[in-house]
Amino acid sequence: MSIPEGVEENRQRQGLTRRGFLLAVGSVSLLAACRDKAPAAATPAAAAAPAAKADTAFLGLSHALTGKNDLDPATAERIERAFAHLQPDLHAEFPTLVTLAGQVTGAQALIAAAGDAKPAALAIITAWYTGTVGKGVHAVTVSYRDALMQRCVDDGLSPPTYAQGGPAWWTAAPPAPIRARA
Repeated sequence: MSIPEGVEENRQRQGLTRRGFLLAVGSVSLLAACRDKAPAAATPAAAAAPAAKADTAFLGLSHALTGKNDLDPATAERIERAFAHLQPDLHAEFPTLVTLAGQVTGAQALIAAAGDAKPAALAIITAWYTGTVGKGVHAVTVSYRDALMQRCVDDGLSPPTYAQGGPAWWTAAPPAPIRARA
């Protein structure tokens, strides 16, 4: 494609245009603002180290306690980290519960056999259903949208993270179920 006649000569005579100046200033400003936000370059040792595998023991324990086989591994990792940070006494009971989960079948049997670790088992179930670990002002939300408490109404309602359709949207009749319940 060729440049129309006379445009190139006009461009060369004008020098710096207002548009060019604004683009240059904007680009420099953006780079200056992002200078400290760039991730650090990966060190050779970090690049050579294999990615750490997520601990599947806690996920398996969560399957056993909740009876749900479709739990998110990333959420399990966040829940376990939150317990380790906020409630280390309960987190110390997790290996005992993992061992028990391999010996008994069913969530009720596991809770009944937990003995002194029963509060830890109930705290894990609570964390999966509410999406939070801890209590009061020290509680940490690890998952809201994917908390198990949302599943019982997910065929007609999405989690109330924002207004669904204007003022008083909740007064309308609920939508028809999307899927059949077993």
